[in-house]
Amino acid sequence: MTIAPASRSTSRIALTRFGAGVVLLAAAALAGCAQTTVFDDLNDAQPTGSPFAQAQFRDYSALARSFGTTEQPSGQSFDAQGSMSLTGTDATTESLAIAFAQKALTASRGEEPLPEAAPDGDAEAEALRLRLLRGLDQGRDKAPETAARAEADFDCWILNGRVDTQKAAAQHCRRSLDVSLAQLERAVNISAAPPPPPAPVATTTTTTTTTTATVATTNDYQVYFDFDSWSLTAEDLTTITQAIAAAKAGAQSRITVVGHTDTSGSAAYNLKLSVRRAGVVKDTMVQMGARPEAIQVSGVGETDLAVQTPDGVKEARNRRAVITLLP
Repeated sequence: MTIAPASRSTSRIALTRFGAGVVLLAAAALAGCAQTTVFDDLNDAQPTGSPFAQAQFRDYSALARSFGTTEQPSGQSFDAQGSMSLTGTDATTESLAIAFAQKALTASRGEEPLPEAAPDGDAEAEALRLRLLRGLDQGRDKAPETAARAEADFDCWILNGRVDTQKAAAQHCRRSLDVSLAQLERAVNISAAPPPPPAPVATTTTTTTTTTATVATTNDYQVYFDFDSWSLTAEDLTTITQAIAAAKAGAQSRITVVGHTDTSGSAAYNLKLSVRRAGVVKDTMVQMGARPEAIQVSGVGETDLAVQTPDGVKEARNRRAVITLLP
């Protein structure tokens, strides 16, 4: 297994006060005449303020330029792997670029715009926003680069998610948010939720006339999830980091990641959820330097419980993904 160094480096504007829908409509109407001024201002901006505000300026500027609506300086892409495909040129995607540029300009003046509001009724987005706000409150001074990246990932997910042609980009930013938010929480020692107690590990017992030895499996690493969630916590990120380090030290060339759920919900839904959980673990491992071709993912839904329960039971120890290192 080859491990590469990780490559991650009160609303004050109308964008966050009135919500993205209003801004996107207004920006679309003005795109033909306002875009040049916005990007001229962005190119001429000399960011001031705190290290956090300056990091916000850099990340939002890169997001704005990723759309191809203005020239992107070499090596300055927000998405280093080029997988966001932010290349649309219609009025709607232009308005997205303008929205990010406006946030960058606000940050350049030393102000610190808050992350976008979660869509109405979206419990997952609201929960992630609350986690982000807590991280920003404690991390904007201690870890400004990480805090700014987490906020930019969140806004990229929310704003692109409101545009049909940008759904793939939104999902990429959502996966990136899993990593950056967990990194922020770890940097400021925030625990998103107490980890559940570990499930019993299968053991092999050898008995002789004088001793009894118990040997536990050491190649399995388990990360746990909140109910109906596939978001990673700071503790999960630590576990994944340990798994990668162990794979490197032991020269394991193959890794399996198996997603699991509890018995709450339908079997069909739980199968999809388990696959998604395994997928986010793989994505995170790849972003940390693991080779994607070395990782095999699968999901088994509620069919392989760590703790046996009747149907319909929310059991935290069953909501997990198991990382196994293989020769």
